[in-house]
Amino acid sequence: MDAGYVITLDKQFVIQVCIQLINTGILCFALSKILYVPVLEYLKGRSERVASRLKNADDMLKEAERLKSEYKEKLDNIDAERNQILEAARSSANKNSKQIISDARKEAVLIKNRAEKEIKNERAKVKDDIKQQIIEVSAEMSRRFVASSITADEQEKLFEDTVKELEELEWTS
Repeated sequence: MDAGYVITLDKQFVIQVCIQLINTGILCFALSKILYVPVLEYLKGRSERVASRLKNADDMLKEAERLKSEYKEKLDNIDAERNQILEAARSSANKNSKQIISDARKEAVLIKNRAEKEIKNERAKVKDDIKQQIIEVSAEMSRRFVASSITADEQEKLFEDTVKELEELEWTS
């Protein structure tokens, strides 16, 4: 061995390099069969899981958007339905109000008619009372006339007083 060379290309060195290359090749082949294929399968599975999760997330996002638009549409429909219900309630309230007013007017007419009938009945009753009083006054006058003999002047005066009383009674009724 020469002292100036660090690496010599002798037979022993070449055999060792060849053995190491063969060992490295066998090691690479064994590692690729033992580790590389499972690692690739794991990475492929992981990629598929990530892709599946992304697809699921995308599907969920689309579903959420669909539900959001569906709920927004339902809210808009609820607003429209609420407005219809309120309008129907207003219409019903107006109709009921008109019906109540109409019933109240009819009731007022009935009360007025009843009051007018009562007034007519009272007038008739008062007229009957006045007639009764006239009869009583006439009877009393006749009794007095018969009871005392009166002169023609007194009889005339009594007659005029009675007529005057009757006229006053007729005018007040």
